[in-house]
Amino acid sequence: MSVAATVRESASGGGIQRVTEALLRILKGSLAAGASDVHLRAKHAPIVRMEGALRPLDHPELPPRFVELVRDTLASYAEIPEERLQARQGDFACEVPDVGRFRVHYYRQNNTAALVLRTIPSPVPDFATLRVPPVVKRLTALDRGLVLVTGATGNGKSTTIASLLELVNQERSKHIVTIENPIEYLFEEYRSTFSQREVGRDVDGIREGLVGALREDPDWIFVGEIRTPEEFDIALSAAEAGHVVLSTLHAQDSARAISRMIHFYPEGHRDTVRQRLADALASVISQRLVQRRGAKERILATEVLMRSPTVQDCIRDPNRFRGLAQALESGTSEYGTHTFDQQLIQMVRDGLIDENTARAAASSPNDLVRALKMGKRF
Repeated sequence: MSVAATVRESASGGGIQRVTEALLRILKGSLAAGASDVHLRAKHAPIVRMEGALRPLDHPELPPRFVELVRDTLASYAEIPEERLQARQGDFACEVPDVGRFRVHYYRQNNTAALVLRTIPSPVPDFATLRVPPVVKRLTALDRGLVLVTGATGNGKSTTIASLLELVNQERSKHIVTIENPIEYLFEEYRSTFSQREVGRDVDGIREGLVGALREDPDWIFVGEIRTPEEFDIALSAAEAGHVVLSTLHAQDSARAISRMIHFYPEGHRDTVRQRLADALASVISQRLVQRRGAKERILATEVLMRSPTVQDCIRDPNRFRGLAQALESGTSEYGTHTFDQQLIQMVRDGLIDENTARAAASSPNDLVRALKMGKRF
């Protein structure tokens, strides 16, 4: 039976088996094409995101009932209670048999069901595959401190964090507590042990999960995303108390991430938090995916801040904060830090990306062009 016929029969009462068959065909075809996300909306053909661009599939429109049945099918894989699906929107992760693992967001639009599925690679990619700078491996030796991975949605933050946690898992005997919404990567325990807690299932919220984690004898605490000042303050306190706290933040680069953290607090408290951050912040890894030269795929460009006396001084003193980029540039050889523009320049020199791509992704496009003309290398 064709996909179109399967969809029509499923929507008209053909049963969950037909829904499953159609869903598997859509997902397998999408993954084979290299899609990172799959969009399913009533009265629309499926749409996939490939190398950052949305592309509709050559597929019949999806009836509203079919999308609802797909949502219910995926939820059954994750053992999501039926009452939870009554909410207008929500998140869960599930393993689709013979296909792979997905993070699922369900919502309603125009009073009909809709879904976005994001693929979760398995096994966890290593640093070399992701092109994460080798200096980041140093973080596995941490016994305390705050580590942030920043960037826009869809730039691989969760995958970089999973790769770092997997490296800790292989090299050190630690208790790693994760607080996620939903749990994305599942870890097989090697030297470390994991307590993975999902918001809404294992814990009521991020705040409650953080407070609880401090009583669970953790070494490393991973918080899926810090959203509120209260959550950040607990996370910072945990780092100060002798734990490694790892999280994500939506910020373009290190300076913006640090500025955002400082501005979580009222003005009268910011001098104090600058001192706390200077002492606790171990690293900020900022990410952007850029188009590889002569290929469809995108590759990772990073800015890496590692703690150093100069970086700490820039965080403590608001009058020196503008010098943070210079501190990153000058700390390349000794501390392994670098700016986005430094790495983009090197990527152009290595033939990985073209100059137009580098200029579009650069923090200071004009400075980058001048540096390329001068033959400056990273």
